[in-house]
Amino acid sequence: MRKRIVSVALAIAATATTAVMAAPPATANVGGLYLGINQNLQPLPAMFFTNSVANLGSSGQGDLASSAQNTDTSAWVLFDDRNYRDRRYCLPPGGYIANLHSGSWNFGDKTSSVLRLGTASCAGYPTF
Repeated sequence: MRKRIVSVALAIAATATTAVMAAPPATANVGGLYLGINQNLQPLPAMFFTNSVANLGSSGQGDLASSAQNTDTSAWVLFDDRNYRDRRYCLPPGGYIANLHSGSWNFGDKTSSVLRLGTASCAGYPTF
């Protein structure tokens, strides 16, 4: 598990720019869901999704997220297990969570699937 995390971290770090960013991106060209492997979406670039993914583990991106930002016009739901199961929290448009490890939700390194709702409403899902 640790070897996989280091491999993904190195791959992401290799493509990162030299600029250091302490705050989330102010704007994005394309709306979607950003997941950072560290707090505050660091290191950049963060993982980026424009469509739902039932199993993030199949691409080596499961259980790595420590921060999240929704730049989409639709709400996104982050799930604890693949195939949109188990514990879940919704991130509405414009939402930003600098630290998913926070005691409020204790969701860091647990995101295994992400669902784009297609509407700005969290539709009854618990929100971050």
